[in-house]
Amino acid sequence: MTEERIKKGEPARDFTAEDTQEEQVSLSDFKGQKNVYLVLNRGFA
Repeated sequence: MTEERIKKGEPARDFTAEDTQEEQVSLSDFKGQKNVYLVLNRGFA
């Protein structure tokens, strides 16, 4: 899989992931909001 990095000032690509309630949430759900705080947790071992 080849992934290209975004450039500074370029909008982030949309993606979907599960939240802590196992609901699907997309980055585009927050479009128009000034700030989006994102935490990616790899899980607990």
